Amino acid sequence: MKFAMFYQSVVSDWNHGNAHFLRGLVRALQSLGHEVTCYEQVDNWSLTHLLEERPDAVETFQVRFPDIRFIRYRNDATLDSFLRSALDGTDIAIVHEWNDSRVVECVTALCRKMSIRSMFHDTHYRVVLDDAYRASLNLEAFDHVIAYSSSLAERYDTLGFRNVSVIHEAADITVFHPVEVPKTEDVVYIGNYGDDDRCQEMEEYLFDVRRSLPELRYAIYGVRYPASVLARMRNGLAIDYRGWIPNALAPLAYSNGKVTLHIPRRQYVDLLPGTPTIRVFEVLAVATCLISVQWPDTEQLFTAGEDFAVVRNPGEMREAIAWLCEDETARDRIARHGLRTILDKHTCHHRARQLLEVVA
Repeated sequence: MKFAMFYQSVVSDWNHGNAHFLRGLVRALQSLGHEVTCYEQVDNWSLTHLLEERPDAVETFQVRFPDIRFIRYRNDATLDSFLRSALDGTDIAIVHEWNDSRVVECVTALCRKMSIRSMFHDTHYRVVLDDAYRASLNLEAFDHVIAYSSSLAERYDTLGFRNVSVIHEAADITVFHPVEVPKTEDVVYIGNYGDDDRCQEMEEYLFDVRRSLPELRYAIYGVRYPASVLARMRNGLAIDYRGWIPNALAPLAYSNGKVTLHIPRRQYVDLLPGTPTIRVFEVLAVATCLISVQWPDTEQLFTAGEDFAVVRNPGEMREAIAWLCEDETARDRIARHGLRTILDKHTCHHRARQLLEVVA
């Protein structure tokens, strides 16, 4: 089959974790014999920010992912004619929720006219919580909705949508796999500061705990950290802040650490329970020992305490970090268990086959 995928970006993963899964899904579908083309707006938010830091970002992506075909378009007077040409011969069009509403409307209208099946892919909480935003997307025009957790799918059900399937994100094991390197760091954290949806949690579980473990080496990667937080990390906290990291290099960063941390955003604890972020899958796929703040795994995707260590408060976080940075045997046991779970259940190949089942 021929797939057309409309996402904010496949090129840029600057504060855009959906690009991680999309790349792996594209590769998995292609390995199963399908044709995939990704489409993104030339001035999309994520790529615009990335180009400010890395002007050669597009060329670098093409070197790292030469097998992923992408086409950039302009959201202007040429949009309709461009989309008509792009969709010609397409069997399935998948549209991610983070697209301009005009693009979404044009794609679905053309899919109806051209007898192309359309799917809406939701990997966030904004659509089900923001009535005005949801209305702007005209979701009723889609043949199917793909939700990335059961709790999100349940929200769609309460809104009256019936053709909804759950397809979780997963690890792209063409990129994320074990890397044998020396442990140059004790604690590694990759995560963006973002929109005030886990600031307090980061203060308690990351920064305050770090103060009580001054002998350990901390490295943090991510973007959108306020200047005041950066100043504290570099001075009072003695944290090595390294800024944005391309997701293709994240396996090496994780592997350099004895442990890595997961601090879920509160929306995925309170509003959409059971929704793991892409980072959980990726850390386990590289066989790095993960310590996670407790979150409700309502779908039993993992075995808490075996796939990763679980902490319920900052005191337990401090104890877990101190213990696992010293106990290599325990780290290895947790890391191996997590890796096995990913390979058995949570790769992009698993999700590609799920998607094909939905299509069928």
